[in-house]
Amino acid sequence: MNLRNCFNIRKFLSVSAIVLVFSSLSFAAHDKKIATVTIAPTPDQYTVQPLPLTAIQCAQCHTSPFQGLKENGGNHQFECQKCHNLLHAYSPRKGNYDAIMPKCASCHDALHGAKINDCLACHSNPHTPRKIAATPLIATFCYNCHATIRTQLDTVPSKHTKVACTMCHTSHGFKPSCFTCHKPHVEGQTVAQCLQCHPVHQPRNIVFPTTTPSNTCSTCHSPIVTKLAKGASKHAALTCVTCHKGKHRFIPQCTDCHGKPHNAAFHAKVPRCLTCHIDVHDLPVLTPKSK
Repeated sequence: MNLRNCFNIRKFLSVSAIVLVFSSLSFAAHDKKIATVTIAPTPDQYTVQPLPLTAIQCAQCHTSPFQGLKENGGNHQFECQKCHNLLHAYSPRKGNYDAIMPKCASCHDALHGAKINDCLACHSNPHTPRKIAATPLIATFCYNCHATIRTQLDTVPSKHTKVACTMCHTSHGFKPSCFTCHKPHVEGQTVAQCLQCHPVHQPRNIVFPTTTPSNTCSTCHSPIVTKLAKGASKHAALTCVTCHKGKHRFIPQCTDCHGKPHNAAFHAKVPRCLTCHIDVHDLPVLTPKSK
């Protein structure tokens, strides 16, 4: 046996002795109190199965998903474990995130057709399913849910018919102000007043209340409103909607208010009121001298 082997044997025996000493100390201390506090065991609570967690209990750690559901959860406002039935099963080592996450198809059919197979492309956060970003993709599929809007836009064509939904609705559910694109008819006009006459998806299908002031009409029909106000006839005291009742471009008949003011012989000779009363907004009379 050479010196090196003797040295290795002595080294091994020394290390083994140290290990035995520490092991003895450890076992000796095992019977002594090593905790810094005393906690009474409660084994009874381990005899039953726990109840499912409530959303409030989950929120004590997962505050962000809870707030998302609270503010924009839509129909997803139910108990978390309806979707998350594998709790704390994620393992970075396994990389199993996609495997344990709930799948949209578990509850939802292919609402938007076979071409849309990535729900998260629009519904980027399952905890805020109705908070949808206005992407070019979603602009092509709005009418899958909002078919009646498409019908309205096509039935009464306007410039609104030609623009994508996302031009106005920059996020799902967002209602823009009319004044983002349009000037008000009169100073101080509100969006609510716009909507009294203009349906947003049929802006040219104008239906107005009887309380509409003439200065609202003057934005487009200024010469006529000015002429009416300066006229010498009783028409000057009327508002536009007195005659143009309810619907834009409605042309009333003179006889709706005036009946037949002349005798039958005169009306037989001159059947059209405008033959003499050449401008209904001013009512000048065409006399024989002016012919």
